[in-house]
Amino acid sequence: MAPEASIQQYPLYNTTFSLHRVSPLYIGTHLPLNNTNLRDHARQFRDILTGEVLRGVRVGLAPEDDTLSRVGALQTVTWKVLPEEEAWAADETEPGNDDTTTVLTSSRGMLVTVTYEKMTYKAILLRDDRTSDPDTTLGSIREGMEEFQHFPLLLSKMPGPLRETFTDYLATTFDTRISVLHLSSKYLTDTFEHYISDLSNDEDGELMDMIDRSRTLRTIIKETLFFIGFDLPSASLKTIDISIAREDLPRMVARGKKLGRQADGASPFFDALAAYVKGHMALDMRHEGVKIVRVACGAFVLGAEGKIKLTQPTSSQDEISPQRRATRRLINDLVAAAVGGALAGKEGAT
Repeated sequence: MAPEASIQQYPLYNTTFSLHRVSPLYIGTHLPLNNTNLRDHARQFRDILTGEVLRGVRVGLAPEDDTLSRVGALQTVTWKVLPEEEAWAADETEPGNDDTTTVLTSSRGMLVTVTYEKMTYKAILLRDDRTSDPDTTLGSIREGMEEFQHFPLLLSKMPGPLRETFTDYLATTFDTRISVLHLSSKYLTDTFEHYISDLSNDEDGELMDMIDRSRTLRTIIKETLFFIGFDLPSASLKTIDISIAREDLPRMVARGKKLGRQADGASPFFDALAAYVKGHMALDMRHEGVKIVRVACGAFVLGAEGKIKLTQPTSSQDEISPQRRATRRLINDLVAAAVGGALAGKEGAT
């Protein structure tokens, strides 16, 4: 039997996903997608996976796909609306709850689950809900067209052959283009800085006192790892891993603020880290050939190659906890980067 997922665990958490950007989906109607028409796509995709004929062409996975040959027979394929996190537990626990009136335009996005005997794979398409963002992009303009819906960010946990089959289905069915979402070194450091900043504020947006702020950072961020790569000619040194203990994180943030090198106070942690590394290792982290390729901490792991893992917030019942707010912002910023909004910038997502 395939392992059962925890009812309480939101699908975004505790899973390593590959990140892709998705152009607007052509739906062909002004009616939004809901659980009823998503079931039709689930049946069509299942036919593909089982090798049925689609439009006269056999398009199932090849028998030599080694990874899938070890997970047993295909059991179920589901496509459904992904509710907002606060509505997830109730939606999953109510017996027979299959609200076909719930539409994607009033939810977080779309959840696709492919269950085999020994393994379950999933993909999540997240909506662009920045309706009040004054930075109008090409994506948001096209999204306003009645026959298009926009899910800019795709998170997938699938082996290569299955992911390729899934993205091919999206491309051919919805006339969309899908590409890997690579993240720049600056984007990774900015994301970490924003996360720390969000954790340091209370529910009213006010800065916590030093004791509460330090306790929150130590509890949620814990130990932090920065993986440094080099884009230098003939460099024999490939990578360096820098570890920051949880006790040192609050002190580094405080030290960065005292350095006064940032005009707007946006990157105190990185300022302190760069100063420390330069002083002790003679390594200039601001050199264009020095790249941060991955950031890993207790709250998330984010890689430049387009990988992410989010930790489920510990206070799952507290919808306005600092960690929930910080994680929500991280996700929304990734959606914005996939669209190509202002946050991505010239040095952001590529």
